Amino acid sequence: MLVLAAVIPALAVLAYIYRAARHREAPQFVLLLCALGAIAVLPAGLAERFLLDVYSQTPEPQNVLLATLVTSFFVAGATEESIKGLIFWRLVYLKPFFERPYDGVLYAVAIGMGFATVENILYVTSYGLSTAFVRAFTAVPAHALFGIVMGACFSRAKFDGEPVWRAFIVPALLHGLYDAFAMAQSFFANALLIVYLMWLVRFAYLRAKPLAKGLRYRVS
Repeated sequence: MLVLAAVIPALAVLAYIYRAARHREAPQFVLLLCALGAIAVLPAGLAERFLLDVYSQTPEPQNVLLATLVTSFFVAGATEESIKGLIFWRLVYLKPFFERPYDGVLYAVAIGMGFATVENILYVTSYGLSTAFVRAFTAVPAHALFGIVMGACFSRAKFDGEPVWRAFIVPALLHGLYDAFAMAQSFFANALLIVYLMWLVRFAYLRAKPLAKGLRYRVS
């Protein structure tokens, strides 16, 4: 029951993104990317543990604000989005079959939802069903939104000549800000997190909408 509650939200998001595509890609490849995203949790976890160990050796590891910022932006955000971005770069961006702008969104979300599924299982089996409910409306959609933005950035790099580094940096910054609010653990921070998620939905939507219509143009 717990595992099912952890898996359903991510798969539902992926199914929605897949159905939004005008040209349906082979589901086998989408599921492969999802599986690779799931496997990526392991190297990401090992890298994060190493970085936290390194940070604990610094002169001020007990500074709460600094620890929150380092953990959210440099340990979690940068590490997780870089690994997901590298999977996309190696298996999608460099391949000739990446020929439609919306493909970037679909493939990046597939990777993100694989990652979110395993992460969700780990949290839910540790903390219970209530955690599954909360994360179904926070962490899982957040990973999907990071994926949408990453995919849109890769598509604009591929088809419009925009810098490809944005596909790594922008999702990492968005992820880091999400984690900073989540880690603060206060009523004010939770309120800001809700507002931030609503803004992030609009931010991702404005970047995905023209791609879903087959357009390649920058949005404001």
